[in-house]
Amino acid sequence: MIKVSIMEAQHNLSKVLQRVEEGSSVYITRRKKVVARLVRAETGEKVIFPDFGKRARTTWGKKWTGSSSDELLDADRGER
Repeated sequence: MIKVSIMEAQHNLSKVLQRVEEGSSVYITRRKKVVARLVRAETGEKVIFPDFGKRARTTWGKKWTGSSSDELLDADRGER
């Protein structure tokens, strides 16, 4: 069991994560009270992210026909 303060974890995050990858449990403390525990992730665990592309296609269709960002900036700036 390894205990580190929040500040130590922020400043040495790569070292803390290395210890977690090696199999150690790391306890994060705030004012000497444990507020979190970092443990190694299960291997083979697949993370499923939302399909934001599908949501955008459902909302706006397949092709965006609005103005490009360059066109909007040029129109906003006018002649400078």
